Amino acid sequence: MVKEYGYEYNAVLDKEIYKTTKGRVTHEKFMGAICLRSGRDALKAVAREFKSTTVLIPALACDSMILPFEMYGHKVKYYKLNNDYSINLESLYSLISNEDQTVLFLYMDYFGNKAIADAELEKLRALYPSFVFIEDRTHNLLVESKYTFKPDFTVASLRKWIDIPDGGLLWTDRDLKGKEYSEDLTFSEIRLKAQCMRNEFLQSGNEEIKAEYRKIFSTVADVIDEEKLPGLMSQYSYERACKTDLREVNELRCRNAQVLIDNLQDFDFVQDKTGFGDVYVAVLINNRDAVQKALASMSIFCTIIWPLNKEQRMSCEVAKYTEEHMLTIYCDQRHSVEDMKYIASCIRRVCNE
Repeated sequence: MVKEYGYEYNAVLDKEIYKTTKGRVTHEKFMGAICLRSGRDALKAVAREFKSTTVLIPALACDSMILPFEMYGHKVKYYKLNNDYSINLESLYSLISNEDQTVLFLYMDYFGNKAIADAELEKLRALYPSFVFIEDRTHNLLVESKYTFKPDFTVASLRKWIDIPDGGLLWTDRDLKGKEYSEDLTFSEIRLKAQCMRNEFLQSGNEEIKAEYRKIFSTVADVIDEEKLPGLMSQYSYERACKTDLREVNELRCRNAQVLIDNLQDFDFVQDKTGFGDVYVAVLINNRDAVQKALASMSIFCTIIWPLNKEQRMSCEVAKYTEEHMLTIYCDQRHSVEDMKYIASCIRRVCNE
């Protein structure tokens, strides 16, 4: 049996659920949200509601937050972040035109660091009635919102939190104009296959299987990016999610994050408190690429969650620095306390070499 830490979820096929759900998408709601194929599809569903306009996005954002808007003809502008990952308000206001037109405004809390005060959101809504507020709650999906302000749309990626092959969520009180959704399950089926292959590798150690599933994971998102229509969540993922104890998931992640924080006390954390949304534990280090490569050789896999384009790097020094220095450590429910202590010890050793 092979031991690895981090990386994509491995899975054992739930044959009973798969047999009754194969080939079907869900039209049910989960956590009160519309169930979509991914977070990208949730953003597509928002983007298509509006004619071509400006969308304001934080400079620290992956292409999955950008492409959905570009697919629907919107012009993306990047605003700066402060050192604490809150929104640089001067930068944000400098991008707002005085024209009375719809502006889409996407914001998110990075690792539980609050992006913007409720009072500032209310001020923006009062000053610019044409503003459309979109909150991305992927990083703090399983904790209670710190905002009293109610955005027009809320989106999140559910599959970042639990071992389902697909899953994005969209909340809104608006009556959506776009009614058509893709029911193509290619993305879900391919990812489910790869997850099961990874589980097989962890049992057998067959490197050929590993090479194949890693190739699948690195390219499968193209299925979503090549389709303009937002896709629905598979019934398989929906039923798996319904069987998952999300409170337990959150508690285990919080516990694991605390172990990492306790064992890496002299490191520079993006967020050094737990309970604000423990999707990952992120530290800022020198020689990040070399450290990440060394950890991978120890079967400890960390991910770069925000590869940036040139415009993003030029727009914001904080985003550029974060992309170059952030080591993102998995703390999910697959891992034990001893796993976390081992990972922390390896990180310390590699960083001190």
